Amino acid sequence: MIRWIGVLLVKILDWILSKFAGRLAGRLATSLGWITFYIAMLAALAGVIAALVAGLSTTLPSDLARGLALVKPRNLEVCISAIYSTKVALWVFRQKKQILEWEQMRSFV
Repeated sequence: MIRWIGVLLVKILDWILSKFAGRLAGRLATSLGWITFYIAMLAALAGVIAALVAGLSTTLPSDLARGLALVKPRNLEVCISAIYSTKVALWVFRQKKQILEWEQMRSFV
């Protein structure tokens, strides 16, 4: 009789823990999926902006390109990329924090 009660309690505990772990894994996977999606989209946007800045000087007329070369530093693309990357990193951090706060506010079970 005691053995039967022990087996029943172990099965109930196993069921509760499996439900808990399943929901936790699902929520964690969803959060990580959204964060990965945001980072991928921002990385693609950073690449596009860097390509646009680099391609800007090749499409200008020659006189304007020479005049711009007198004013524009050689590492302008690197500077713009560094500034943009910093802004993107800050935005990603804020979004990650917001997503984690939303996940904590959701009902767990």
